Amino acid sequence: MAVAVTMPRLGLSMAEGTVIEWHVRPGGTVERGALLLTVESEKAEVEVEAFASGVLAAVYVEPGTTVPVGTLLGAIAGVGEAFDAAAFAGSFVPPPEDSAPAGEQAAPAAPRPAGGEPKAAPAARALARRLGIDLATVRGTGPGGRITVEDVEREAGGATLDAASGLAFVRAGSGPAILFLPGYGTDTSMWRRQLDGLASGFTVVACDHRGIGGSRPLPAGGVGVADLAADAGTLLASLALRPAVVVGASMGAAVALELALADPGAVSRLVLVAPLLEPDPRFAAVLHAWTAHETPTSEARIRAMLPWLFGRNLLAHAGRREAAVAALRAMAARTPADTLARHADAILAWLGTRAPDLTRLTLPVLVVGGSDDVLTPPAQADAVAAALPTARLEVLAGAGHSLPIERAGELNEAIRKFAGG
Repeated sequence: MAVAVTMPRLGLSMAEGTVIEWHVRPGGTVERGALLLTVESEKAEVEVEAFASGVLAAVYVEPGTTVPVGTLLGAIAGVGEAFDAAAFAGSFVPPPEDSAPAGEQAAPAAPRPAGGEPKAAPAARALARRLGIDLATVRGTGPGGRITVEDVEREAGGATLDAASGLAFVRAGSGPAILFLPGYGTDTSMWRRQLDGLASGFTVVACDHRGIGGSRPLPAGGVGVADLAADAGTLLASLALRPAVVVGASMGAAVALELALADPGAVSRLVLVAPLLEPDPRFAAVLHAWTAHETPTSEARIRAMLPWLFGRNLLAHAGRREAAVAALRAMAARTPADTLARHADAILAWLGTRAPDLTRLTLPVLVVGGSDDVLTPPAQADAVAAALPTARLEVLAGAGHSLPIERAGELNEAIRKFAGG
């Protein structure tokens, strides 16, 4: 199956890039991990590797052309695969803005070894030089501890580490506060379109759970959903944003519920996206399968996650599907295997423990589910809404589990109306 090569996002603020050179000619053989093209952002010139093997079946953007992030640059098809360049381009759907680096079907190449120097992507190394940042002080969250552009930007202030909670967070906008809590194995990038779309009327904050991205590692010993909720409460207090509308997706919904129960003064309203309340054998089996891979960025693992996270409508479009793969790949690179396992244990231990307590939550609650969600089906969202005295349920037709990415516009509008109410 052909895969799209799109303009990668090489930094949090990158909006467009320029194709400098294709290192493989159309019709030439492509090896996964080999140099494919060079692109340039306002920060650096970066060599880009291929994420798939095959044949460079089409080039849609010639060298010297500047295009927005997510633009279709080319296509890699299987050897001997029938390929229609015009039809492929016609069916391509640009990746959602929040999935950066979701547009990538290629990634910055690893730097050449340098004696004793930290491992860093070329763009990260160039940005660090420009900003005067010592790479030895930067915590790398890429594969094998490699330093990414996002790590350098975080060190420079693109994201901030809150000393009180130990959480890395991003903040934008002004007005009433909304805190976004990511789902299992994801980070703040899953909420990018919510942050962009809602910053005009709200103070929007998204954080990485402990052990993920730029947040501090998980503490020694056990970690539970209550611990993750306490971190979120501490962050809100540290930022002087109590009480806030708290939005949680999947595991983040459990953390949001736990925060509302344990620290009512921290939460004014709740939005629970694709939530789960009771133990479910299928959910447990899926989590165990996802943690069975020693390498979170394993291509087999990421591809196997797709049908559990997205609805049929997204999966039917090659461009959107491959953008989702790249988004998962990028987030997986910032989530250590140990964190995945311990977070899985935490959520599975929490399920079934809080249902009797929900009757004392009298704050406004919005529950949002997808009709094509097979991981936490609509019946689960309905059960959560029924257990909460003041909850309202919205089910998005045809949507899967990852609503913040798959149906960002509709989710943003629902949150805007609910939070503004």
